[in-house]
Amino acid sequence: METQITGKITNTICQVAATKCGLAVKILVLLLVIWLCPDRAWSEEGDYSRYPYVVVIDEGDDDSVSDGYFFQNAASVIFKVSKWDLPADDKTLKELRETVLPSISRDSLKVVRVRMRGAASPEGPEAFNKTLSENRQKALYDYVKDYLQIPQGDSLQVETETEDYQYLYKRMLQDGDPDCEAVKEIFDTYMPKQQYAELKRALQRLDGGRVWHRMLVNYFPSLRAARMVIVCQRPPAPVAPEVIPEEPVVEPAPVVVAPEEPETWVEMYPRRELLSVKTNLLFYGVYMPGYNRWCPIPNVAVEWYPLRGHFTVGASFDCPWWQDYWDHKYFQVRNYQVEGRYYFRRGDIELRPEGKGAAFKGLYLQAYGNVGVFGICFDERRGWEGEAIGGGVGIGYVLPLSKKGHWRMEFQLQAGVLFGGYDPYQYENPINPAYQDHLYYYDWTGKPSLFEKRQYRFSWFGPTRIGVTLSYDLFYRKARNKTNGIRCPKDTKPTKRYNPLVPYEKAMKGGNQ
Repeated sequence: METQITGKITNTICQVAATKCGLAVKILVLLLVIWLCPDRAWSEEGDYSRYPYVVVIDEGDDDSVSDGYFFQNAASVIFKVSKWDLPADDKTLKELRETVLPSISRDSLKVVRVRMRGAASPEGPEAFNKTLSENRQKALYDYVKDYLQIPQGDSLQVETETEDYQYLYKRMLQDGDPDCEAVKEIFDTYMPKQQYAELKRALQRLDGGRVWHRMLVNYFPSLRAARMVIVCQRPPAPVAPEVIPEEPVVEPAPVVVAPEEPETWVEMYPRRELLSVKTNLLFYGVYMPGYNRWCPIPNVAVEWYPLRGHFTVGASFDCPWWQDYWDHKYFQVRNYQVEGRYYFRRGDIELRPEGKGAAFKGLYLQAYGNVGVFGICFDERRGWEGEAIGGGVGIGYVLPLSKKGHWRMEFQLQAGVLFGGYDPYQYENPINPAYQDHLYYYDWTGKPSLFEKRQYRFSWFGPTRIGVTLSYDLFYRKARNKTNGIRCPKDTKPTKRYNPLVPYEKAMKGGNQ
């Protein structure tokens, strides 16, 4: 009733405004219309032109948002320095909460894409700026989600820019900054190579630091922001129902039932684990003597499982790559290993199909071979680099952690031999200490013509690896069928059933079908 009365009053006022009245009367009538039903006027007109960050398209139109349009028209929420809490008095948030988002829902618009970007200004540490940009984007996303159901998946583009140099340059270009070209030259030098630390230092040195100070005052506050563009789709126009003429009723032809042909028993093997990926947890707690530091060793290994038998094959890669040039400490190794295992427990698929636990578990024996390169340095006078090759045997035990056996814990011990060639090296020239070029040289004081690489040899016999390894089955084989080798009782025809674990005679009697 209230809506009908408001509509009649509005229509009456509009008719008065259409008559030949004075300008003041018409303005008064327009204000009355807006006062009586502002939401209705917004919804019927669907005028989103005041909000360029809301793009309304028709079905089938391109819903992408270009970088140029985003930087020019995105809604911006400016944050305080080193903060990601949404400011309570922000005009954009109030506009979204009170007008834009309720109107999108009221007009039945479909949100097909939301492009959102969080950023920080570059004056702080890069790691903290990354946290700031991610949290600012998340704060705006959570705010919008509270007032509008955002579709998940491809419709939401979330971006974070740790230090927003692109927006900084566009702001300087728009304001006609006199140092815009000098800043652009620095960007073109360092940004293609992603050398952001060098880029920041170059900006700080530009014109004795005066340009950096002006950017800190004039431009950096606008970089501490989260920005957003919403793309909506108008609802399709209603389509009149299609009138389909009635077809004459045709009597169906009689169905001739053919005699049933005997079907073949089909045995279906379920999928089984094919390849697992694993990592040695003990390697992440390594302390390097002489280096006097904790040096976690990143490592990864894979193991391939057959459908039957006792044997599996695998490979592993270890790659600690730590360096400290100023203290002359290096611990850099690349070790490649291949191995074969013999499990005492058979892994035949007929005995242990998928879902009945790990096929290969328990005690196993191992044979392996490895090759590697290394560079190790403890100080200015103690450094070695070379290559090594080795092999040996091992023993281990695999313990499933999950019910289906996809997660496993392995305990392993290896022993063998290792042979290598190496050369010592040192910091600065060993022949002429007075000549200092801050480079590393092989520790060789004889004639240069007599020098040959890898003149030193070493060998090792004993334990080579200890491991507590966590593994997970990453790939599986597909299920496959088998139709031969099925037994049938005498004078009976085969029947199609599915259960590879139940003999045919038991299935014929109705057991475990």
